[in-house]
This record gives sequence, C-alpha cells and structure tokens, in this order.
Amino acid sequence: MNAGGAPRGYTEPFRVRWGRRAVTIPGYLLAALVLLCVTPILLPLVVVADGIRRDRFALARSLIMVDVYLLAEAAGMLASFVIWATSGGWRAKPSSAYLDRNFRLQCRWASALFWSARRIFGLRLDVEGEECVRTGPLVVIARHVSPIDNLVPAAFVSARHELRLRWVINRWLLRDPCLDIVGCRLPNVFVDTLRDEPAGQAPAVGALTEGLGPNEGVLIYPEGALFSTGRRARVIARLATTDGDASHRAEALQHVLAPRTGGFVAALAAAPEADVVVCSHTGLESAGTYRAFTSGTLVGARVHIEFRRIARQSIPPDATGQAEWLWRTWGEVDGWLARHESPAPPDGGPQTPGIASASALRGHPHCQPHDARTGVGPEDRCSLITTSMEWLVQ
Repeated sequence: MNAGGAPRGYTEPFRVRWGRRAVTIPGYLLAALVLLCVTPILLPLVVVADGIRRDRFALARSLIMVDVYLLAEAAGMLASFVIWATSGGWRAKPSSAYLDRNFRLQCRWASALFWSARRIFGLRLDVEGEECVRTGPLVVIARHVSPIDNLVPAAFVSARHELRLRWVINRWLLRDPCLDIVGCRLPNVFVDTLRDEPAGQAPAVGALTEGLGPNEGVLIYPEGALFSTGRRARVIARLATTDGDASHRAEALQHVLAPRTGGFVAALAAAPEADVVVCSHTGLESAGTYRAFTSGTLVGARVHIEFRRIARQSIPPDATGQAEWLWRTWGEVDGWLARHESPAPPDGGPQTPGIASASALRGHPHCQPHDARTGVGPEDRCSLITTSMEWLVQ
C-alpha cells in the first residue's frame, strides 16, 4: 500500500521497465523535435493536398494534432521529472503530496489532449449524466472504440470532479512515455488484452480495487480492445471454439465486443459498496484507427457521451449473477448505440434489461435532474500550446 492507503503503482522488473524507456523516451523527444521543425514546411503542403481532396483540411488538422500530442509528451515527461525531483519520488514510500501531484499531472495531460482534439477537429459535444460521477466509490465500465475515448474518463470524471480513478489499461500503452512514467507511479494495472481472461489478471484487478474511498473509483474497459468489425468477427470465432452460448450472445452484439467478465466480477468482490457507472458514447467511431483521423469523417462530428449510475443494490451479489448482469448491461449499451447511430424502429425497439434508463436513474442520490446537453467547462479553453510548466507540476 502507498502513503494514501491505495495499492502501490504498477510494478515490473527494472530491466524490463528501463529497457523500454531507454527506447521510448528519447524516441518521442526526437520525434517531437523533428516534427516541430518540419511542420512549417509540411503544413502548407498538406493544406494544398487538403484543398485537392476537399476533406475539410483533415490532413492539416491531423498534423497539428500530432504536434500537440508530441508536445504533450515532452511537457509531461519534463513535468514528471520535476515532480520526482521536488517531491521525493526516489523514496521507497512515496508521500501523499507526490501522488497528488502525479494525479493532477495525469488529469491535466489527458484534459489538454482531449480538449485540444475537440477544438482541432471541431467536435460537438453532448454530455449527459455527468453528475453521476461526482462521488465514489465507483466501478466505471466504458465502451472502447477509439484512442480518443481513453481520454474521456480523465477529462470528465477525474479532472472535473477530482475522483481518482485506478485504471485497468492495455499493457501496449506502456509504449507511451507519459502513460508509462506517471501511470506506473499511481495505482493502476496494465493487462495483456491479447489473451482471453488470462490467469492472474482478474486477481490483480481485485487487488487494485481494494480500499476504494469516497473520492475514488476503478475504470475497466470490459471489451479489452478497440471495437472494430474485424475484431468482432475474430472474437465470435474464438468463442465458438470454447463457449457456443457466449459466441451466440456475442454475435447478437452489433456495436460492441463481447464483455470479459473476470476483471469486473473481481472488482465488485473487492469493493462491495461501490456503485457501477456505465460510460456509453457515440461519435468517435470514425476515429477508430490513427489512419482514420486523416479521412475527414471526424471533422465536425457530434460526440454524445452518457454516464449512467446503477446502485449496488440493483446488482446481483454473486459472481455468476454479476457476470450475467454485465452481459445484459452490454446488450443495453449495444441498444443505446443503435438508437443513437441510426433511426430507432417505429415502435422504439425492444429494451434489454440490465441497466436502468436515464430517466429512472434521476432518482439516484448522485443523479439529480439536470440539463441533458451540458455545456463545456473551463477545460474547453485548454490548449497544450498555452499550458505552462507551472500549471502542469503544481
């Protein structure tokens, strides 16, 4: 346990960690330096190319976004070093102040990227149910369809409400230096999502969830990977060889992958008083791959984000019931996406049990009536280019 009573940060062999960082840290810094030097030359060329392609300057927007991302990496790495040097990061037992500053850096780094992407691509945001994430303890389960949606919980849950999320995140993202450095200092778990419910990872999620306080939560992506039609087909085919019933249920899900239940059930067992928040969103499907950013379909997209809180008393107490509940819930998310991505059937379509409707959740003590189309807050004005180092490391 660390100074704040939470699990320690992610641990791995010294040789593995610093062997990786010896490549990624100088690599990212060099990439930032080179791209910033050549951007004044490249930008006029890509603007001309955009004019020919008539894609609403998608290439130019993507180039600027890459510049912002690499600047965020460079600033974040420098800020993380300042925090380490000035807050006793070398100590065997990190102080609460050290962890607090790393948490704030994580929030500001993610928020800077999200709000910069929103402005660069002209995204139009509708956010509903944000008041449901003001207090914990929570187990947050979120849809995963784009690299951008990794930033949504940090921007709307942690940065706005200072609710400290412990992340269950793809180990592949350790290739990102800022996620690697700061993410390993804070209580998070990096998992191998290439394997299906690998032994040892569910217990790690349970250990991560233990001791959640009233201003804390754990974040899980039940799908384990970005949704795509190709990946959906592969998941269905793999399940067909091991669990025919699960394969049929996965085939019924059109907009999400079959949920992996092990980590979710372990988290509920470790936090018996935690409510569950479901984060559904649509509008980022056109940014499912990095290549898709340059297609122009993301420019001006309307992004609809909804948080829904389910009281713990509404969730079965046993592991089997909780796994079944997650399947039903993911079916409800799939239905929500269908209604928001295409016109609803004339009769409104069938309702899948498992999640209360948005109107039913209004009675929850943390979900009081509100304007469904919330305005953007001060973070909307956040731009990494105007972010000072003092703001990052304070």
